[in-house]
Amino acid sequence: MIRRLKKNKFVLSIYKDYLYWRNKRLCKRDPKLAANIIYKRVFNKDINWDTPEDLIEKIAWMELYTDTALWTKCADKYRVREFIEERGCVDTLVKLYGMWENPDDIDFDKLPNQFVLKANNGCGTVMLIKDKSKLNVKEIKKTLKGWLKKPFGYSSAQLHYLDIKRCIIAEELLIDNNATEMTLNDYKIWCFNGNVESILVVHDRKGINGKDYKLSFFDKDWNNISDKALLKDGKHYWGGNIEKPTTLEQMLTVAQKLSVGFPEVRVDFYTVNGKVYFGELTFSTGYGTYAHEYYKYLGSKIDLSKLTKIPEKKI
Repeated sequence: MIRRLKKNKFVLSIYKDYLYWRNKRLCKRDPKLAANIIYKRVFNKDINWDTPEDLIEKIAWMELYTDTALWTKCADKYRVREFIEERGCVDTLVKLYGMWENPDDIDFDKLPNQFVLKANNGCGTVMLIKDKSKLNVKEIKKTLKGWLKKPFGYSSAQLHYLDIKRCIIAEELLIDNNATEMTLNDYKIWCFNGNVESILVVHDRKGINGKDYKLSFFDKDWNNISDKALLKDGKHYWGGNIEKPTTLEQMLTVAQKLSVGFPEVRVDFYTVNGKVYFGELTFSTGYGTYAHEYYKYLGSKIDLSKLTKIPEKKI
């Protein structure tokens, strides 16, 4: 259906608004049901709230029954910088050019010719500016205002996103001098309370906002475990070998530091011209990328009995 709607941008916009308000209404009425909808579509069963087993079930349980205030801070692409500094990893931060709560306050004349614009909440709200002289500032600001208009997190009851104070940030555009294209490998390191488990690599990004890409998966010793961990008929499955990054040990060390105290978190990095850059911390991953058995395996790394349970959250 989405593929057909893409031919009509206005109708697609209306449809996306409908989905947003439907998800918002549902999540406010019943967060458990909202969390269950996509889960059931992917796993063909309901979330087991009494004895959750796989990674997604346990993330959903923690969203509703634990204090996720620190998740909120660390999922905020602006406020997480303070957390990174507190953990002694400030040298991995990408240069920040500015932060604005109102896109009208952005003075583009003061920004360099190349930079990245991001909303500090959500997913996919990223704009790569490769030549400032070609910008339509009016249209850019309209897009940024649209990003800030709606809170992210109602879909699948990712509640920790809802408390993020929304803003726009501008950061340095990272360019690898050795790369033939303006695309970077994204190293997504799964960690469980300071212990590195495995590494999802997103590479060969193409298309608008890099939505077309390939996936391979490795253990912490850089053995390719794609066939075991990834869903082979997944849209982005590739599974081929990728050269081990020279900065792997540094990325693993930083990931360990940043993940201490979190039952689970995915720590994302880029490595550019021999230097490691922090990407983001992700606490609620998307569905359908991994094999079902691997979701169970990752879920086994989380011991919910060690967490302090609070009354079920209401929105």
